[in-house]
Amino acid sequence: MTSLNRDLNSKLVVDNPNFKKVVGLPSMVAFSLGNIIGSGILILPAVTASMGGGLTPLIWLLGGVMLLPVVVVYSILAKMYPVVGSKVRFVNATHGRVLASSVGWLYLIGTLLVIPVEAEASLQYLGYIFPSLWNTGPTPFGYLVEISIVVAIYLLVFNGIKSLSFGVNTITYAKLGILAIYAISVGVLSFHVSNFSLPITGPANSFFEAVALTMFAYGGFRSAMVYAGESRTKNEAGRAVLLAFVISMAMYAIIPAVFIASLSPGILSHGWSGLATMKAPLAQSAVIAGVPALGALFILDGIISPSGASLIGAGDVSRYAYSLAKIRALPKVAGKVSEKRGIPILPTILALVASVGMLFFSPTFSESVKYLVAAHVLAYASGPASLFVLSELKSNKLLSVIAFALTALLYTWVGFPATLLGVAVTGFSILAMGLFNRPVKPAIWYLGFSLTMAGISLLSIDVEIPLALITSVLFLYIAKRTAAGQDELEI
Repeated sequence: MTSLNRDLNSKLVVDNPNFKKVVGLPSMVAFSLGNIIGSGILILPAVTASMGGGLTPLIWLLGGVMLLPVVVVYSILAKMYPVVGSKVRFVNATHGRVLASSVGWLYLIGTLLVIPVEAEASLQYLGYIFPSLWNTGPTPFGYLVEISIVVAIYLLVFNGIKSLSFGVNTITYAKLGILAIYAISVGVLSFHVSNFSLPITGPANSFFEAVALTMFAYGGFRSAMVYAGESRTKNEAGRAVLLAFVISMAMYAIIPAVFIASLSPGILSHGWSGLATMKAPLAQSAVIAGVPALGALFILDGIISPSGASLIGAGDVSRYAYSLAKIRALPKVAGKVSEKRGIPILPTILALVASVGMLFFSPTFSESVKYLVAAHVLAYASGPASLFVLSELKSNKLLSVIAFALTALLYTWVGFPATLLGVAVTGFSILAMGLFNRPVKPAIWYLGFSLTMAGISLLSIDVEIPLALITSVLFLYIAKRTAAGQDELEI
């Protein structure tokens, strides 16, 4: 262990003993995998196909390959320090609580936004069978169903980590089975190779925007890290992150390919753009392929899959709140862990209230996804920056540079004005913490990074790519030079 590692270790106080260390490797994999293949696997193949046409499988592969260095970075960090909510706490140990609070609030807000979006995705699939639930948006009865879904999710979280991991395991691995059946049966019965050669209309940057959209799905890879301090043995979170991501890359290459090939030529005769409006893409393609029973199964999966991602997200929120309390970005009471249930009770209750309220104000899935991606991708940058500070190994430093540069590029591809979300959250957090005389210098680079990349996202793609890559190296250097970690509270 390097001197920097020892310094970090001194800043990370042990987790509250009320957390239950009962989660095994299969459950850790399910936490990450279940978040990756939530509503994304059910809806995004059609959305990305409307933008990239027959190149959609390549879009998903490219998104996965670009994110892989970032995944490896977080896997290394998870193995180094397996603590609850480590994604926030690493940043505090390397760059202080102002930046850690910015990143933590990005995670918290992004996750809170995901829960109503996932509930809407479930309702969208239900609306395929029960039109009274959905009419260009949730109907009054549809809102009641959404509220019921969200309340049921939080009740499961409230019962503790054993209940949460059981629910996540059941949903995630059942989902994998359904997707495998879909890929085999539909792929055999209806595979129109000619669909992949149909021309794509629309702006050239749609391809890159579609690559950025894949981050909505892939962004869930870090969920195992949130529960790292609740695993039975050390290093499971790091292994789970990598294993879940590799499985998801395979699934996201296969499922969109089967979906596109299953469509009858008549559906695509008016172009690709109409695919974005499909209510239940995989279910509809199964029916088109002549497997109506599978279509019905996907309607059920359409309810279950997003609920699984919401379940993980609801569990994440209370751990993020605990982490923010540890770094003094929330009142200490927010981090108090119930001895009986092994979770922070107060933030779980507040998150339930917030999630229900946001059902009535959140935009539709297609409108929300870019802003959610922006929050995810900007938060990625903190991992490579932390590893660059922590590790003295040349291989890890090179990996950090590559991962940070790719994060910058992906953030610009999200597009304006979605990129402003990160600027707003980061700027507000730095301003708020500065008012309480917190040292803001170690966090200024992050605001500059988000603001610069938001500006670059307005440029043409041929200028955007080299400029984002070059400036990212400069900001990583600044992040290293201004690094100054801070201690945690013992809660």
